[in-house]
Amino acid sequence: MRIGLDLDGVIVDSVSNWIRILNTQFGTNYGPDDLPDTHGTPEMAAFCDDHLIELLMPNRPMPGAVEALGRLRRDGHALVVITARSQCVRRLTEAWLEFYGIQVDELHCLEGADKAAAARAAGIDLLVEDTPKNALAVAAAGVPVLLFGAPYNREVRHPLISRCESWDEVMAQVGVRKAG
Repeated sequence: MRIGLDLDGVIVDSVSNWIRILNTQFGTNYGPDDLPDTHGTPEMAAFCDDHLIELLMPNRPMPGAVEALGRLRRDGHALVVITARSQCVRRLTEAWLEFYGIQVDELHCLEGADKAAAARAAGIDLLVEDTPKNALAVAAAGVPVLLFGAPYNREVRHPLISRCESWDEVMAQVGVRKAG
C-alpha cells in the first residue's frame, strides 16, 4: 500500500511549538483547539519565513510515530510524505527525518499547493492527515483519509475519513485495510 503522510501534526509534534512561538511574538491567544494560519497576515508570514528553523527543527516526533513508520516500511508499505512545507526547508526536513531514523520513499514539499492533486499524482492509497481542509479535499477526491486526532479537527466528517487518536490507532486501521 502507498501511504501518504502529512508531516506537521502527524509525524512531527509541531503545532504546540508554533502556537507558543506565535502567541509570544504576536500577542495572540491561540490555544490547543487552534491550528494557526502561519501566513494569516503579512507580518505573520514574514515572521514565519524568517524563523523557519526555530519553528520547525526543535520539534520531536509524535508519540509512536517513529516505531509505527518503521514497522510500516518493514511490512512493505511505501511511505510518501506530502507536506505543505516549502521547498526551501526540504533539506532541513530531510535532516530531521534522518536524525530520528525515519525512512520515507518520497518527500513532496508543496508550499501550500493542493494536497488532493498531489495525493492522486503520487498514487496514494490512504492519507494520514490532521488539517481539516486537506483531509476533506483528499477525501472528496476519493482517497481514504485517517484523520490524526487534534482539537482543531474534531468536527470534520466525511464517509472516507476515519479518526485516529494515536499511532496505535493508525496502525490498527492500516492493519484492517491491509487484511481487507
